[in-house]
Amino acid sequence: MRILEGIPLRFQIETVSPLVQGARVQKITLSENRETCFEIRSPGQSGFLILSTHPEICFFYYTQSKPFVKKGKETAWTQILNKYLVGAKIIGFEQAGWDRVIRITFQNQKIWVDKNHFYLYGELTGRNANCILTTADDPPSILGCQKTVSAQQSRYRTIMVGDPYQLPPLKINAIDPLLLAQQKVEFPIPKLDVDLPKWLVKNIDGVGPFLASIITECFTNQEVNADNLQPLVNTCLQNFLRKLFDQKTIFSVSLSPQDHFPQGIFWSSTQHHAHGPCLDFPNLNEAVKYFVQTSWNRQAILSQKNKKKNFIDKELLFIEEELCQADQSLVDEGQLNELLIRGNLLKLYPQLNIIEKQPQGILVTNLLTDNTEKIFIEMNPLLTINQNMQLYFRKYRKSKTRNHLLQKKKEELEFRKKTLENERHHLDQDLFQQEKDQTSSNQSGFFEPGIIKFLTPSKNIILVGKNEKANHLLVTRFSSRDDYWLHVRDFPGSHVLLRISNQPNNLAGDLFLAAQIAGYYSSLRNEKSVIVMYTSIKNVKTLPHAGLGKMTFRNEKNLTVTPAIPDNIRQI
Repeated sequence: MRILEGIPLRFQIETVSPLVQGARVQKITLSENRETCFEIRSPGQSGFLILSTHPEICFFYYTQSKPFVKKGKETAWTQILNKYLVGAKIIGFEQAGWDRVIRITFQNQKIWVDKNHFYLYGELTGRNANCILTTADDPPSILGCQKTVSAQQSRYRTIMVGDPYQLPPLKINAIDPLLLAQQKVEFPIPKLDVDLPKWLVKNIDGVGPFLASIITECFTNQEVNADNLQPLVNTCLQNFLRKLFDQKTIFSVSLSPQDHFPQGIFWSSTQHHAHGPCLDFPNLNEAVKYFVQTSWNRQAILSQKNKKKNFIDKELLFIEEELCQADQSLVDEGQLNELLIRGNLLKLYPQLNIIEKQPQGILVTNLLTDNTEKIFIEMNPLLTINQNMQLYFRKYRKSKTRNHLLQKKKEELEFRKKTLENERHHLDQDLFQQEKDQTSSNQSGFFEPGIIKFLTPSKNIILVGKNEKANHLLVTRFSSRDDYWLHVRDFPGSHVLLRISNQPNNLAGDLFLAAQIAGYYSSLRNEKSVIVMYTSIKNVKTLPHAGLGKMTFRNEKNLTVTPAIPDNIRQI
């Protein structure tokens, strides 16, 4: 389970709060992973506040990249949020104690004069994670929730529209880690034989299983006894917590050594305790964003892997059944020889030594062998001798042809079986390499097979769409307000996006490079010069009923360039 534990949750709020305070909500949607996405805009910038209440991935973070919105009609949850919160201003962002519960306060002056404040509670508690919209009364009344909780499901509280909202149960007699770091509380004495990770989770507020395991690793190489256990734990916790207040703290995401799956988030003071690979980030929000996106991508890879394995297993089972049927349908060589011998004996009918005639056939001596072997030839009494002979030859030819086709089919099935078995054997390795490629792409902000990326000398990124879906995603998912859209004028070509991650001194230079690439990935690639139009991404809109990749734009300008991939940029 990948959840944001209480202590890093507090500092994630401190990181995100300045980015969202005072921003207005423009729209609320659900992402393809059923994350609640708040599109917000403030005078200085615009972006998205993402809140995930998935049972296994409970996080929130701020990003300027558009999430991939779930297709289909609005759900009841997004409808109630859009009703009360669109146009509202975010005026508060806080945590309920050290619990994994956040409260966002909204003020929407468009609704009522007196009661225009609303609370959005995000309970990031793992299996029971939920998101609840309430009034700002005391006690608050529930206006809507992502998951309803009836009295049959929980004896402690219900989550139903109209009920008063009650916070989840808190830890009893747990120590405030902030007071512990400031040495304002007395540290309890754990027993020597106690399970330290479980003891830390139970007695220190905001500490979860991952942080408890990291803290416990501090004592792996130290001799611990009844006399020094308390000071060792106390000193370790204080050093561990003080580091969070350092503005220069580097946050790290711990990855599993086996499959590079995100395990947890910690900070530089504990980096030397982490086993296996880890990635560093300048602030907690970037670490959380990478953690969430990597977790979703990893889940998608695992889902793809399971689907592929199930498909291969079904195919192998089908092939085994086909091989079994083919073996049963084959006529063995002995039966083929008997058909041929009986046909040849009937061909020599005048010379046969007929021992006995029966209604079903004749018993004769086999003239084709040296010994006096007796053989019974079944015959149709309605047919002549010659017709019976032809019938035997026809059965022989058909059986032989059938055997040939069945052998060919068996060879194809065996080849297919071997191919699938090799594919299943190498599936884990192939998917791990795919995950590495996808992870490296995620560090650049996205992964999409139909998009080509180039890096300019100013460290901005040029994206080229290679199909309709990729062209659509460039505008709807991977663009931000400061980016530029380019396309060759009046001719077919790829959509090109210039992502402005670093404001260059000479923006015209990067636009010229992007225009050259737009000309290169168009039907006018071999022309000496082409006209490429460009405009700010905010002037580009999708046409809802015209299909993927169809855009309308305004305020465009023209650049005349030579189609090429410039030497001073590199593909990434």
